[in-house]
Amino acid sequence: MKTARIQSPAFSFAEASTLLTTSRKDEIQPESQMNPSGAGRIGDMATAQFDGAKFGKAIETYMNGRVAGYGYTVFHDGKLVAGGGNGWARKPFESTPTKHSDQQRQDIASCSKFVTALTTVALLEKHKISLLTPVYHYLPVSWKPSAAFKEITFERLLAHQTAITNYKNGWAGLKKGVEELAIDSKVRNYDNVNYSLMAVVLAYVDIKKNQSFTTKQLLDLEANPDSWYSPTNLGLRFRSLVRVLVFKPAGLLHWGVMDYTSWNNNGVMSPELGTKGYPSVNGNEPGIAKTDLRINGGSGGLYISANEFGRIQDAAAHGQIVSDPYYEVMKTKFLGFDGVVNGARGNYYWKNGGANNQETILFDTGRTQICVFANSPQSAISSDRSIIANAYDNAWVAK
Repeated sequence: MKTARIQSPAFSFAEASTLLTTSRKDEIQPESQMNPSGAGRIGDMATAQFDGAKFGKAIETYMNGRVAGYGYTVFHDGKLVAGGGNGWARKPFESTPTKHSDQQRQDIASCSKFVTALTTVALLEKHKISLLTPVYHYLPVSWKPSAAFKEITFERLLAHQTAITNYKNGWAGLKKGVEELAIDSKVRNYDNVNYSLMAVVLAYVDIKKNQSFTTKQLLDLEANPDSWYSPTNLGLRFRSLVRVLVFKPAGLLHWGVMDYTSWNNNGVMSPELGTKGYPSVNGNEPGIAKTDLRINGGSGGLYISANEFGRIQDAAAHGQIVSDPYYEVMKTKFLGFDGVVNGARGNYYWKNGGANNQETILFDTGRTQICVFANSPQSAISSDRSIIANAYDNAWVAK
């Protein structure tokens, strides 16, 4: 039996009832179309039971032969009920061929944002900071946020309700986006810049709450961003928060070395030994090795197995990382999630990712947590949410 951590959220439940507007209308449904209870709507389904083996078989039947390799897990009511995989993490022509599976780690691209959102909410709960707190209070001290930026809250940044420009050039680009923002837009505009910025903000929440440096010391550090904004300074602070606030409470065995570059149980390893992203299912084209995103993993790049990630999902769904009320807000306001499928048994919240020939998807249906990670982009598992949703509905069997 999992023990939920009970805390009082720093927001009203009335605030949690309003969903986002969005520029990606195919992904998010109005709240009126959702089923708040998550209960099944079909009369004879009230007595149905979930068949994890049947669902797992459906995933395997769809994925086998469609991708170079994949791994998946399914947790239901706190238990691992299905998991596996097939194909190659490193194809036979590589120097060290490796099979793919639910135990094999790979880059999960933007599904990493789910972990960043969990880290954010857990840190805010720890320090009793509301999601409605403006983010600018925890920016680098040398940055001068615009008036429009000062309106952006933690919730809005996690929900992509900003118009921050993504200049894609590290510290200088993030700073420019913060200082030059002219439009206070609350329309959802999905962009990696929001979560890359959040990684920096989280490091400064930790610094300021722990009074690690004086303002003068921070100004001196920020004057040399090549050293300060690096894998061994701000990047390490962000990774340490993720490890302590998410990986450790999820019960992951190697929580202390998990990373945003290729790693094994002993720590960082050569990317040439890790899972590669392949452009084809069976071809001999070179794969893309894992890129090193230890400088800032806020928006993507977590290297993790489906089994490890599924345990994070399960822990989050059972109050072991953030409190239950906050996790509901994460789902309904799409903080670390991208949308919802209105399924036969309720609302199925999802997040997908894709980069460097990787394609990934996660679902949380309430009672069931699902993730599927592939290392080639030929299937529609990430883009067509009905594949998982329909297979899930069909896995409920009358008893």
